[in-house]
Amino acid sequence: MTPLAAASGQLTGTQLESVLLPQSDFPAGFATPATGPISSGGSLTGGKATYDLATISCATFIQHLGTVGFGETAMVSGSVDRSSQAYNQLVYQFATAPEATAFVSGVQALAGRCASFKATANGQNGTFSLRASAGPAVGGHPTVELLEAGTLGSSKVALDLLFCASGVDAFAAGGVGANGAAAPTVPTGETIVYNLMKRQAAAAVLG
Repeated sequence: MTPLAAASGQLTGTQLESVLLPQSDFPAGFATPATGPISSGGSLTGGKATYDLATISCATFIQHLGTVGFGETAMVSGSVDRSSQAYNQLVYQFATAPEATAFVSGVQALAGRCASFKATANGQNGTFSLRASAGPAVGGHPTVELLEAGTLGSSKVALDLLFCASGVDAFAAGGVGANGAAAPTVPTGETIVYNLMKRQAAAAVLG
């Protein structure tokens, strides 16, 4: 991958929606939910984080990753899915580059204390685990790979997200498998994150 400059600029959540990869970038059969992406809206946000990665519970983290509350100035999360599989895309934008780096480092540190925990989703109880390790560099920027495994009700769940801090942004993308299905891997998390970075750079110029 050609090295990419560190992400800069301050886009609103609404503007970040254009950064998400379109449905056409994913395999046939994957579709965008009718509800559309989650974003922080049309203005920048600030203030202290609602969810502190150093103290947040493991269950609260997996329930709220992909929503607002981590100290960002803007964020967006989107997905495409088909039966029992999905791809997730996330962009968290911070006021400074060190904050974006700290977010990714915080995710890695949190996983270290989440080897086994209970969580409830869709009215079902489950047991989950998180594991994180250094991933392959993307566009010249270091990454952290977050693996989630668990059982929700009687169904196995698997998630593989690649996090990458670049400038003021933290990007994340990867596959999710439910009902015993494996997480999809083509396109890879690295490819999705790289393309998110390129689209953010273009949106920042327009913004």
